[in-house]
Amino acid sequence: MAKLTKEQKEKAAYIWEGIKTGVAKNHHYKVEMIKFYNELNTTSYKVTTSCGSCLETCRRFVESIVTKPKRKKKNAKL
Repeated sequence: MAKLTKEQKEKAAYIWEGIKTGVAKNHHYKVEMIKFYNELNTTSYKVTTSCGSCLETCRRFVESIVTKPKRKKKNAKL
């Protein structure tokens, strides 16, 4: 994936606030999430989809932008 612009990161953060529980607060956040995913991944999910797998894919994509994974330390003791 290409580097995201500041505006795209801000939009992802905005969308995340409405979807982070796994259930969109309202229809607006669901539509924005799907449109954002389609825009960045050149896909064509319909904004009216109720497919759980499709919606989870979109949610995980937004989550991956907003929450940065923790780096593993080299030589970490278990």
